[in-house]
Amino acid sequence: MQRSPLAIAAATAVGAMLTACAVPPDTPPVTSGTVLRNVTVVDTRTGALAQRMAVVIEQGRIRQVLPDAAVRTGGSATVVEGAGKYVVPGYLDMHTHSVPPAVFQKAPHWPLLLANGVTGIRDMAGAPPLIAAARQFNAARAAGTLDAPEVLQIPGPPVVGARTAEDGVAAVRQTQAMGGSFVKVVGASPAALAAIVAEARAQGLAVAGHLSPGMGAVEAANIGWTAMEHLGGGWSIALDCARDQAAIREDLLAGKGARMPSPFPPTYAISPYIHAAADAPFVQRSLDSYDSAACNAVTRAVVQKGTWQVPTMVRMRTMTQSDSAEFRNDPLLRYVDPTTRALWNKLSRDFETMQPASAAATFRSSYTSFEHTLTQLHQNGGASRTLVGTDVGGIWVIPGFSLHQEFRAFAKAGFTPLEILQATTLNGARFLGRETSMGTVEAGKNADLVLLDANPVADVANLSKIAGVFNAGKYFPRSALDALLDGVAANHAAAPLRDPSTVIDTSHRH
Repeated sequence: MQRSPLAIAAATAVGAMLTACAVPPDTPPVTSGTVLRNVTVVDTRTGALAQRMAVVIEQGRIRQVLPDAAVRTGGSATVVEGAGKYVVPGYLDMHTHSVPPAVFQKAPHWPLLLANGVTGIRDMAGAPPLIAAARQFNAARAAGTLDAPEVLQIPGPPVVGARTAEDGVAAVRQTQAMGGSFVKVVGASPAALAAIVAEARAQGLAVAGHLSPGMGAVEAANIGWTAMEHLGGGWSIALDCARDQAAIREDLLAGKGARMPSPFPPTYAISPYIHAAADAPFVQRSLDSYDSAACNAVTRAVVQKGTWQVPTMVRMRTMTQSDSAEFRNDPLLRYVDPTTRALWNKLSRDFETMQPASAAATFRSSYTSFEHTLTQLHQNGGASRTLVGTDVGGIWVIPGFSLHQEFRAFAKAGFTPLEILQATTLNGARFLGRETSMGTVEAGKNADLVLLDANPVADVANLSKIAGVFNAGKYFPRSALDALLDGVAANHAAAPLRDPSTVIDTSHRH
């Protein structure tokens, strides 16, 4: 629900009065854990601000949220001063490829994610080693031996090339047997997709992934698709917005577009558009026949069905414009190891050289179709069913920092600061069915929090003004976050160039 500034101000005033008046007598002192004092608590449901509050944290959970005047501390309790600051739930990146295939393998993403306020991730590539690693990471995190975001979900192996209903049912049962949290679809026929959704529903699993030429967004929403990644992927919701979509789909189903390379190139998932030149004419036809009214109808129908969207705008831009000098010259690349940087630079050159110039130009211009789609989804009331995700692992997507780029892309599409905050906190809790443990700053919730220097409801830029992070109850002040970043940069500065194969994780498909 979007609230006016006047309504938020009124709610804030009420919160301030409650803060001043509701002082329980004889409150016993807090003698252990951590107390965040004199802080403004942001209500992610409404945007209301409760000023001069205290948040009591113990054993990784929020024990109390109460007026600061009612709190006394003593014993071994740690006090974090929050005067002039705002506290919100930890940020969720709901589309990453961050889980390494072995639990004891170094995970360079973790410090970058934490330093940018990310305390939870939804990983998007599953296989038995990854699923096992995610469980062990979460156990180590809960035990206090690993500083990392919680892995909130991880699927079974992505479904690629399923043709029949039997294929679809088998894929779902494989995910269930492996302990995957949901079924991820990368490519499947309409018959297989319908069977996947039906079987997943019977097994209590969600279905997420990419649309295929054989099934449009509305049809996918109608059969019960849970979440569309990348606004549908390469053949996205934007294809539904084309006047020429029927003919385009017919040609694609006849095999006239690009085919999945075989064998699967190790770098395909990192930068797939370098292998997609045969699709460029169809993308161009889609762009040339864009129909705003049709797009409005499609996005309205998808929103009304309650289908979730994980747009990954930063990823769509880095894929479709991967040869941009802006990416090659990004100063944040100091947080990326030199071998990965070298690989990305090579793939950036390949984007220009491995396909005709006209194909590259089409792909570059296609990013606007993703922008139009997100804008229309928002205009049709889709903010409450939208999640922030970045597709960490893809070309030029820098862990943690990319989440804040995604915030700005949402703002460009018309999302308010509160809606963006909700998309990276409360909406994720609702999507996961975990509102009792996350998504708001309340007693009983996980102590995964971001402390901000400015009001996040006033300006989206304030979501990036991070003063500190609580991860599983452990506090990282700004100095500690900077130390994490400095450590990553220093390690990469000293690292030698290696064979590119050492930084390609073939277990992850995007």
